[in-house]
Parts: sequence; structure tokens; C-alpha cells
Amino acid sequence: MTEPRGVTLKDIALRAGVSTAATSQALNDRGSMRPETRERIKAIAAELGYRPNKHAAALRSGRTMSVGFVMADSSLDDGRRALQRARQLASLVRSSAEHGFTVTVLPDSRPDLLPGAQIDVLYFPDPADDRAILREAASRGVPVVATDLYIAGAPGLSVRTGYDAAVRAGLTHLEATGAERIGFLVDESEVPRDQIGESAYLAWTAVRGRTPLVARVDAGRRRLAREVRDLLDRGADAIFAFCEDGPEIYLQLEATSLVIPRDVQLVALCTTEAGSGECALNERLGVTRACVHPELAAEAMFTALGGPLPADGPAVVDLPWELISGATTR
Repeated sequence: MTEPRGVTLKDIALRAGVSTAATSQALNDRGSMRPETRERIKAIAAELGYRPNKHAAALRSGRTMSVGFVMADSSLDDGRRALQRARQLASLVRSSAEHGFTVTVLPDSRPDLLPGAQIDVLYFPDPADDRAILREAASRGVPVVATDLYIAGAPGLSVRTGYDAAVRAGLTHLEATGAERIGFLVDESEVPRDQIGESAYLAWTAVRGRTPLVARVDAGRRRLAREVRDLLDRGADAIFAFCEDGPEIYLQLEATSLVIPRDVQLVALCTTEAGSGECALNERLGVTRACVHPELAAEAMFTALGGPLPADGPAVVDLPWELISGATTR
């Protein structure tokens, strides 16, 4: 059984009594035809169920309808980095499919593959990866979309995920509610989110003239309870942690003689990426959250690609974030 033939420009033109060239101009809002003629052609196209062939249009314009996604081999050696990379790739695949694009995965160690990759844009999700492929893309005029990284002189987009802004907002909230010694709990992993968060914390404490209290947790979370106890012994009256640690810290504090939030306050930095259930668990426990939305980076890329990009450097997009007060802060 053969597939039914789709509606073509010729079908619309025959029904409307105009040329296929005029039909194309009407559907693409080009040309100087009368408005009533343009609207009549569009109405006939809608009635017939016409759907434009994006890939045919891409061939005419020289576009490939594919996004290059940079994958680092080193990210697979760290469980948390591997999980984050998988979520980034899944988010890009979903958004690309909605826009009629495919995704081509490229290793960061092989910039020599770029010339034959046939991509419209290179998506660089992790600022810790090898940047040789970015330099190769810039030299070839391939637009680059990078998260939390500004590539000077390269056309494309710099997407700021908001981790640093959300951390500063959470710390300022704790300060405003009376916290005097805020401990910062960070993972030993090299996930950029953790590095950005810690840098924001250290900068914030330096500006405020506060002594930083940083504790590091191993990947298996075997030291989490001990590190929390150490922060409290060092005089912390508030803890800023990442999303996956929020519920366990909350339950640990609940099991002590300390009262939340009178004696110790808690803020967790959460993401709403697909496959991450930690944010919802923190919400159910009433943990105050600084929420960021890195999964929106791919959609921001397609929005930016719909218009002209600066030729002398990347445009900058800030993803949204919000601070949601809960029962763990005053």
C-alpha cells in the first residue's frame, strides 16, 4: 500500500487559479500581490491541509537542518557529568525534532570531523570540554551555541543558564533572613553547575566580607551526613546545597535537636530538567529553592537562529530562574 501524496504548491495553484510562483510568494509573504489574493491562497492551502516541506526549503537555502552536539569522552568517566550530558542531549533532541532538525553527535577531541559533519550550528553544552572544536567551527564560520561560555569573535549564541545568579539570590535571601554563617555544600564532581555555583558563593562571601564555609561531598554521598555535621560544628546557621542533597540534609536536620529554620536554614539549588525528580521532592518537603531551567537552552537556540546573529561575536541569552520560598528559611 502506497503512502498518500501530500498536497503540493501545484495543487493549491490549480484550485486558486494562479501560478505556482504566485502561490509560493503568498505562502511565504513575499511579492506584491493584493492582500485579498494572498489571504485567499492561504485559506485554500489551509483547507487542503498543505504542510511546507522544511527539508526541501533547507536544500534551496543551503541549510542542512542538523545541529552538532559536542560530546566529551571525559564526561563519561564521571557519573554525574554523564547524567547531566544525557539530559542535555535528550533536551536538544526533543527540541530539534519539534523544529524539524536532526542531531549529529561530535566528540570534542575530533575537530577534524567538523568539515564533513554537515551541520547548521554547533551546540557546546559544557564549558569544561576541549575547545579545539570551537576554534575549528569559528574558523569555518559555523555558528556556535555555548552554555555559560562566551566565545569572543565567533558568530552564534552564548546561553547563560542562571546558576550564578540563582546562587547569589539564595545567599542574599539567607542573609536577609538573618543568617550570619552560611555553609556551602558542593560535590567533588567537575560538573560545570557545581563549579559555577561554588565560584558564585566565593565571590559573594568576598564582597560581603564573610568567611567562606565550603564542604565537599563524594559522588556516592557517603560523606554527606559527616560534612553537614562539620558545617554545623564550624558554626553554620544556614546551608546552601544542590538539589539532590536537599532532602537528605532536611531529614538529617529534622533528626537533631536543631529546629528548622530557627536554628539552621536551608536553601537548595534545583533544576527542572526532564528525568530529574529532586526538585519535586524538595518542593514536597517545603525546602526553599533557587530554581534554574537549563533545559530551555535548546529552545533559546532555535529562537535565536530564527533571526540574524551578530557577525562579530555571540548574542547573549539569559535563561529564567526564580527563588521559591519554603518552610526551611525564615
